[in-house]
Amino acid sequence: MDFSAKIKHLKVLAQEGTAQALKEIISFLNDYEPAVRAQAVISLSSFKEKQSLRALQLALSDKDPAVRCLACSSLAQIGLRDALPILYKVMEEDENKKVREYARKAARELSEAQPTAEFQVYEPEDEEEGEIQEFEEAERKPVFADFEMDPAIQRILETRGIQRLYKHQAEAVKLIREGKNVIVTAPTASGKTEIFLIPLVEAARDGKRSLVLYPTKALSRDQLDRFREFSILGVRSEVYDGDTPQNVREKIRTDFPQILISNFDMLHFMLMNFPLFKEFFKTLRFIVIDEIHTNSGALGAHVANILRRLKRILGKAGNTNKVQFICSSATVKNADEFARMLCGEDFTVVEAASAPKARVKHVIANPPLKAGDKRASYTGLSIKLVKKLLSQRSKILIFGNSHSVVERIGLMAKQAGMPDFKVYRSGLSHEMRKRLEHEFKNGSIRVLATTSALELGMDIGSVDAVILAGYPGTISRVRQRVGRCGRKGQESIAVFVARDNPLDQYFVEHPEKYLKGEPESCYANPENEFILKWHLLAMMRDFPADEEEVAAFSPNGTKLFEELKREELCKPYAGGWIPTKEGLKKLQSLSIRGTGEVVRIFDVGSKEFVGEREKPMAIKELFPGAIYLHGGQRYVSKRLNLDDGVAFVEKMDYDSNEYTMALSDKTAEVLEELSHRKCLGGTLYFGRVHICETITGYVVKNYFTDETIQRSELDETIEYEFDTLAVWIDLPGEVVAGTANFSEGLHAVEHCAISMLPALTGADTNEVGGISYPSGRMYIYDGVPMGCGVTQIAFQRFEEMLGMAKERLERCRCKKGCPSCILDPQCGNQNRHLDKEAGKAILAKLLRDKSHK
Repeated sequence: MDFSAKIKHLKVLAQEGTAQALKEIISFLNDYEPAVRAQAVISLSSFKEKQSLRALQLALSDKDPAVRCLACSSLAQIGLRDALPILYKVMEEDENKKVREYARKAARELSEAQPTAEFQVYEPEDEEEGEIQEFEEAERKPVFADFEMDPAIQRILETRGIQRLYKHQAEAVKLIREGKNVIVTAPTASGKTEIFLIPLVEAARDGKRSLVLYPTKALSRDQLDRFREFSILGVRSEVYDGDTPQNVREKIRTDFPQILISNFDMLHFMLMNFPLFKEFFKTLRFIVIDEIHTNSGALGAHVANILRRLKRILGKAGNTNKVQFICSSATVKNADEFARMLCGEDFTVVEAASAPKARVKHVIANPPLKAGDKRASYTGLSIKLVKKLLSQRSKILIFGNSHSVVERIGLMAKQAGMPDFKVYRSGLSHEMRKRLEHEFKNGSIRVLATTSALELGMDIGSVDAVILAGYPGTISRVRQRVGRCGRKGQESIAVFVARDNPLDQYFVEHPEKYLKGEPESCYANPENEFILKWHLLAMMRDFPADEEEVAAFSPNGTKLFEELKREELCKPYAGGWIPTKEGLKKLQSLSIRGTGEVVRIFDVGSKEFVGEREKPMAIKELFPGAIYLHGGQRYVSKRLNLDDGVAFVEKMDYDSNEYTMALSDKTAEVLEELSHRKCLGGTLYFGRVHICETITGYVVKNYFTDETIQRSELDETIEYEFDTLAVWIDLPGEVVAGTANFSEGLHAVEHCAISMLPALTGADTNEVGGISYPSGRMYIYDGVPMGCGVTQIAFQRFEEMLGMAKERLERCRCKKGCPSCILDPQCGNQNRHLDKEAGKAILAKLLRDKSHK
């Protein structure tokens, strides 16, 4: 059969549409003529069957790029959803740029063509099995704007399928060109990267440099390829972070790229090694901070001080540019205020409301009640939902709120016989994370259980369903996590599985607040003296600092400078001050991912380094006898020395379903009152306090049932003391005297109030603590030395917090208290001395005829 006869025959076979015809067409995929193989690929598009999909998958290995391009188009035409993972793999791996473009276009067409369908997620057999609420978020169409840009930049954007800018993108770039500092608040997949790419490339072509700071190393590398698309214009981009090999670092420092991608950890190092980076800082024009909202809390205090140091160093380097900040953020309540708090500059906010959004089906699933007022396991229900969704959907992300929860979900999935279920979290090796990202993107893995590690904007391909195993603490994080699904334009589903705690149950009862609630504020305390002190010392390491510079750095600078001198951590040098040898040792141990006080963990046998924990968490997780989970490996803590900052652990060589929880006592002492106001018939204070937490023992519990197996006392108690910020109230005498079991009731109020704080402040409950006294005084304090800013918000919204607690206690159906209202898993005395009815009585008296909405 000659060439023309083969082509004609293939067209006839396509029209026949029989199984035999399909089989014969597939045989032509091995023909020596590329044009014949191409026609065979075109003919396969007439068959909407799995067999043709598998044949086209083979055609994607054809040595001729034109055949591979046609195979991509045919995959879109057959319309089978299973083709999406195949196309995503081509987009990532094919060496030919045109083939990758065809794959991208085909994937977009296939996603947009998927029919809208109803998904049966979970159908309880009766009322006792569980509670399900379903809601729908409508599709949103894009809004475009005309915008002039360099034709060369526009052509590169067009190769990525970007023909026009969204309205918010055009508005933001225009403001940046006008010299404004801009913060863009947007959900994922809103085109934030293009907003700063355009001005950065324009600046690079004008001989200026830019610094782009991402919150994670994984995100930096994920975005690098997008920057390198502009290398054809002579714009070089490089990543410089902890994973960059030393020889590559040296090469970068010899010839700085126009765009340097890094993070705040490395920027801290770069500033302290100023001579190596002077040329880069001298020509810096833009500073980009991606996902700035992730710098809330103690990290925000570090970031604010690092940026103060950076602005000082720009002057020392002789930078004469008008340096601008470009920030992106999830939708938060105080974006401009928070950006100003960290960067020390005024900002203009641009909201990304013009990007398209596919239809999302939201499900709120509440595990069924069991005997004793407790609900069934939320992790167990999450696994059940994964099984249901796997039969209907392609790829699923399940978010847990801690390493231990994600590890537990992974263990349960393994026991349930789910081989394509993997755990992805920080702490895994770089190579392991990349492998999991790759396998999920190409469809080899269909389910990833993850912490916040995949919450941000990394490209992991299509995600069809997201499960939130527990409320993540803030509405902003809900939207970030839900925003991971449906990014390719397909309809998606997002399930919130509620835990048995007051906050999760509050959102079950108020689904409108979960779906449409106002986002929380971000917070930070740049004047945290514990953190500020070390950055003053670091500033002296950056470049010798005189007393005027120290005073200008912070209102508390002079006082802390005197402390540094008194402790012999700095010394005079060349008209300024620099760190002493002991000061340099202190700086080497400084971690910006906390307050600086960490415990290093070692294997007691091999003496190998295992990891590290901040001291406030170490006393609760590494006391002698504690079971410690790290990287999927269980250890038993053998020794903890807070003075030396070390702990020694031993591997457990057997499987166990047990975990440990610390028993503790806490005391608070007021150091300084900073503010006070009348509140609910009493006085509410905000100020500095001294906290002493004493670990007295621990309990051993079952992972799956939470039943207590054993209770033990420590041979020697462990004490940890620190100064921090707190809010406290003295309740009116008539409430104290007129309430039966007042002390137990106030303890219940403290528990429930703290559990509501994340909904108001965005804080994690691990970041705050509470103490109540029979006298009627209740403290809520920041859980990090010198404070992180949470209780300052609590001081402003105290009545609202108690109002939410009152509603939760009244709505909860239990009689004596349960995890959904007053039982706190972090309670240091294992939830003893609690009285729900007394708590309700206290709040009823305090809030009678008071507005707390």
